[in-house]
Amino acid sequence: MPETQSELDELRARVARLESATRPRGSINLVGAARYLGISEETLRREHKMGRGPNRKRRGSRGWSYSYADLDAYRNQADSE
Repeated sequence: MPETQSELDELRARVARLESATRPRGSINLVGAARYLGISEETLRREHKMGRGPNRKRRGSRGWSYSYADLDAYRNQADSE
């Protein structure tokens, strides 16, 4: 049984490394951010209106830009609450 647990721990570590290596970089618009978080655009807008949304930056007159790092941080914060 200890061997099995050791193998599981090793596999979990490998999966975590692969997931972190394949995360997208850069930024994305509101539509993409909502999809990335698995929520609707309206829910994301509502979160911002209530002061709880992920960090964002104004993208000229065309809308908002979100970094994947900020979206991940927001998701982790929401998961821990």
